[in-house]
Amino acid sequence: MSLILAPAALADATPPSTLSVDGSGSVLVTPDVASLSVSVASSAARSSAALSAANRRVGAIVAAVRRVGVPSAGIQTDSIDVSRGTVRVGPRDDQRRVRRFTATESLSLTSTTAIVGRVIDAATRAGADSIDGPDFSFSDPSAGVVAATNAALADARRRANDAAATLGYTVTGVQSVDLDPQSSGILPGTDGSATAPVASKPTTPTIIHPGAQEVDATVAVVYTIAPD
Repeated sequence: MSLILAPAALADATPPSTLSVDGSGSVLVTPDVASLSVSVASSAARSSAALSAANRRVGAIVAAVRRVGVPSAGIQTDSIDVSRGTVRVGPRDDQRRVRRFTATESLSLTSTTAIVGRVIDAATRAGADSIDGPDFSFSDPSAGVVAATNAALADARRRANDAAATLGYTVTGVQSVDLDPQSSGILPGTDGSATAPVASKPTTPTIIHPGAQEVDATVAVVYTIAPD
């Protein structure tokens, strides 16, 4: 906060006295978008068979999550990988090495927070080997920014009124406002990232708690002031 006073004798010839104040505000906003990663792995003696098996499982997962409300735009292939390895088969005293191919595929799924629990259950029942997430975000990137900025402006005005009154002045107007004097935005809280348990028939629905994330804003305001 800074104060610039115009000498009384030059009041008519000089700019008005000003008071510079910084204000800050915060609001809590509940995320409305959830994203997670789903993967499958299938092995076979031939690479084409391994990939085909993985493709079938991914197809089943896609169909399952579409039924619970995930749009096609919310389903994206992250990776497809086919690798060759060997495994030991046969009795312990007569084992032999057999070549095996493993195909892995992963998907990114994006849905609303309202249905993400059902998405996890649907993907699990359809055969997902692992589920990572969810991570939370906002469909509106500026969610909460307006409310946080309004709170910051109100804070700046309170500070200006108090400081001016202490000095024997009154706030008469606003000379300038900087709505983003410093970087501001969402302070990431703890997300819901976790590996979901995989079971063929979950008996209890998965409940997701998106919580709330803090959105901060700062402003710098220059007020004009005059003696009481």
